[in-house]
Amino acid sequence: MDKLLPLACVVGLCTGCSTWPEEGRGGWAEIYHPDAPSTTNGFENAAPFQVMNEFEHLSLKLDWLKSRGIKHCMPGQLYQAELMLTRINRTLSAQMYAEAQLDLRTFYHQLHQLENHFERVISTTHCGTDTQTDDSKLIGKLETLLNSDNQFAFDSFELTPKYRVNLAQSAELLKMSPGTQVLLVGHTDINGDKISNFELAYKRAESVKSWLTLYGVNPEQVNTLAQGAQVPFSNEPESVQKQHSDRRVNAYILSSSSAASELTKVKPLTEWTRALEDKE
Repeated sequence: MDKLLPLACVVGLCTGCSTWPEEGRGGWAEIYHPDAPSTTNGFENAAPFQVMNEFEHLSLKLDWLKSRGIKHCMPGQLYQAELMLTRINRTLSAQMYAEAQLDLRTFYHQLHQLENHFERVISTTHCGTDTQTDDSKLIGKLETLLNSDNQFAFDSFELTPKYRVNLAQSAELLKMSPGTQVLLVGHTDINGDKISNFELAYKRAESVKSWLTLYGVNPEQVNTLAQGAQVPFSNEPESVQKQHSDRRVNAYILSSSSAASELTKVKPLTEWTRALEDKE
């Protein structure tokens, strides 16, 4: 009996290994589940427009570092970053989006390390502190990110996933420019009473601020206001589409730069009431 046991084990192992399940249905350690979706929403499966958006975002971050004087402080590291950016640009021009996604992931971490290193150099050597920075591109990008896909569902202050992606990118830019502030103004549609609308509008603005601070933005860089249903998105007749646009948070960039326009300079919130009325 003892002699038959090893033989049975060998036969069992051989027969078990001779019937592999089909790949994707349990084979190869069940890497792929048969009911799993064929695609995911991960970075590696981003659509071409998302890849281009990420490329534009990282390009702006590098431009911002250059405007702060990184060329004078860390020329070698800047040269390496520009080489990588040029490579990605050529890959995108050839519509090789899968290859560009891999390079963008590498470039993201490269740029993050470069930014941290540059901050340490500035803090210890004060290199680049005399460089005049241009806020115009940063302000334009921030306004686009913060005011795109910024609508809310009816009677809700929950942000959409797409808007949270915009806020994550905005947070990275705001952390690079601690002197730049943001004013968030909450709005609602005409449904509901005045007091409830003001409360909901304020919650929407505070929700956006909460996500920005969650992504690392200094809370002192973000101010909030509520205008309820007083300032609709447009003067079009009431409709479902118009009311959806009315349920929003508008963002205004407040820059301490002397080169910024009068409207974007930092000022008390009491003055912002008049400024917003003039603009809208």
